[in-house]
Amino acid sequence: MEGKVFLVGAGPGDPGLLTVKAAEIIKRADSIIYDRLANREIIELARDDAELVNVGKEPGRHPVPQEEINAILARKALEGKTVVRLKGGDPFVFGRGGEEALFLSGKGIPFEVIPGITSAVAVPAYAGIPVTHREMSFAIHIFTGHGCAQRSKDMDWKTISKLDGTLIFLMGIGNLDKIAENLLACGKPPETPAAIVMEGTTPRQKTVFGRLSDISEKAMSAEIKNPALIAVGDVVELGKVLGWYENELNRKKEGKLFGKRILITGSLSEEGRKNGAAFSPEEISLLKDKGAEVIYCPVLKISPAYHALEELLENMESFDWLIFTSKNGAKSFAGALRKKRFDVRRLKSVRIAATGASTSAMLEECFLYPDLVPKQYASANLLEMLEKQECGGTAAVITSDIGGEELISGLKRAGFSAKKVVAYKNEPDYKKRGRLLRELDRGIDIAVFTSPSTFRYMQTLTGEAFQKIKNARIAAIGPVTKKAVESEGFRVDFVPDEHTYEGLIKEIAKRENWL
Repeated sequence: MEGKVFLVGAGPGDPGLLTVKAAEIIKRADSIIYDRLANREIIELARDDAELVNVGKEPGRHPVPQEEINAILARKALEGKTVVRLKGGDPFVFGRGGEEALFLSGKGIPFEVIPGITSAVAVPAYAGIPVTHREMSFAIHIFTGHGCAQRSKDMDWKTISKLDGTLIFLMGIGNLDKIAENLLACGKPPETPAAIVMEGTTPRQKTVFGRLSDISEKAMSAEIKNPALIAVGDVVELGKVLGWYENELNRKKEGKLFGKRILITGSLSEEGRKNGAAFSPEEISLLKDKGAEVIYCPVLKISPAYHALEELLENMESFDWLIFTSKNGAKSFAGALRKKRFDVRRLKSVRIAATGASTSAMLEECFLYPDLVPKQYASANLLEMLEKQECGGTAAVITSDIGGEELISGLKRAGFSAKKVVAYKNEPDYKKRGRLLRELDRGIDIAVFTSPSTFRYMQTLTGEAFQKIKNARIAAIGPVTKKAVESEGFRVDFVPDEHTYEGLIKEIAKRENWL
């Protein structure tokens, strides 16, 4: 099979500025070769089994030489893989994407370029600076500011200083003095408006306005550091009026969630809002809108266990009840039905129960409509409903390798003959270990656990570093998770009244006073 390389622009930092096409190819890539990115959320779009290779490039630091990066791209494509070369901004704007494309072309390796939103336009826009504006600027000129001092003799500063329009210097904060000095020496008026935008399009954005004559001094006083963009021209003045993004950040600062780092250990799904089985992008946005920094890092890896389910299907006549404890169990069961080519009409004599709406929704996708679904998601609520049914029935509890014990014990006390059927296995996702350790080092304000296993697996993945969670507030999705957390000596600050992913997020958003 022939492989292919996609040179993909990741945008300027805000993950919301990633293009739809870029997101689609990242989700299906076999290998992702990436530089230092402003937002890790983009990498999290990758498949669980995708190979992630950090080549660590950033201004002034190239731990992996370009020649080696080229070789990696070629080797993986020749192995038949779909390869994403992920770059900040746009791959063809000071991203060396052209060099990589030429190399691949020379080797006869298929490639495609997926443009990204360049920081040269996006960062000024987030600072309220339109790079072109009628009667003020009809042109934009983009320069690499990194290395201006070394190449000052090669740059025609006399011509640059006479250009009409907006001058944008990328990666140039280290040479800000030299840039201003050369422009002034070659005739650019000292009163020319200038601005520095640090960490543009992120919650840490900071803009400093000044004149060409004093911008270096102001940047130093404001402790501006890389990554930062330099804008020079009359349109810079508009930023003082149109600075919408930092105005929005200031509004969020009024809330107690602003700047709080919230660790989400459960899964994220585009269908989360629909079925309540995972955090949805809308729910995550609810926290972000209040100024929180959401760290999405699921710690579970789920694998179907079809063997036990196929055995269950072969002996279906032995059971009166099929009891599903989670969406994942229902999903694995549906997979076993397809794998076994099992006709659902054979289930007509079996009654079905589900622990909640999300589990029920998954069953309904394969035309199985549960007889019992508690209004509130919890095994105890389902058990209460089952206890009201006729006793003495046989029940298959379709659950995970580490779940279902409490429900099975309750069923037996109620007179049922209950058997555990392992539909899927929960395992720690060791690929997340490095990131979890880094985030714990940076500090967590709120840790959110959606099951006992997410809590225990995070312990497994982080070892002694897990103790740092004691410095954070802890939210548990329900009483079972709360019990698991407290059994290890940790304090749970709250459990939502509605034991669902959506209920958990709503509770965090409204209970700002518990921080």
